[in-house]
Amino acid sequence: QRVAIGRALVRDVDVFLFDEPLSNLDAKLRTELRVEIKRLHQRLNNTMIYVTHDQIEALTLADRIAIMRDGLVQQFAPPAEIYNRPVNRYVAGFIGSPAMNFISGTVERGSSAIFRTASFTIPLGNYAFSSADGGDAEFGIRPEHVVVGAQSVLQPFSHDVTVDVVEPMGSDTQVWGKLAGLDFRFRMDGQAVVHVGDTMKIGFDPARASLFSGGTGDRL
Repeated sequence: QRVAIGRALVRDVDVFLFDEPLSNLDAKLRTELRVEIKRLHQRLNNTMIYVTHDQIEALTLADRIAIMRDGLVQQFAPPAEIYNRPVNRYVAGFIGSPAMNFISGTVERGSSAIFRTASFTIPLGNYAFSSADGGDAEFGIRPEHVVVGAQSVLQPFSHDVTVDVVEPMGSDTQVWGKLAGLDFRFRMDGQAVVHVGDTMKIGFDPARASLFSGGTGDRL
């Protein structure tokens, strides 16, 4: 597999086509070759069309990403835009590890827009709407955009979460909890002490969230 990549890269061509070139390599070698391909791209400045199911490869290697579903391009944009402003719920759920949290509810538009569930409301004053629609919707927030502890009460939205599962990852700790009975994931510092059954205060800024229509799944 590495020889095949090398044979392709030594040719003087305008466009390289890669079809999951790192898929069968071990994790360490995959990381090393990913960095090497990026270096080569910067040096050669050739166009590279790269097919992958690995979102880390897509985000780290691409200048622009085309996310496809059932043969149709869902979004074609730079990695930062794909990550921060996914065009629909499918793209939002596809990009990100751990995956984005989704909460079902309704958007109420008025002098001050809010997202309402049966148990709590989230103010949307800082959210940049892409459309004027309201009604049934899904609210998405990434686990890495959630803060805990003293910082949580300073956020526009804060709420208690009951810890369900703790996954130490070394550099950080991934926590699975219940937010008003709903599954909710967030990240903490790897040195943080947290136990199953703990009740914690979490918070986030809805400006960093994504809202999607409950009917079409498109970004609101």
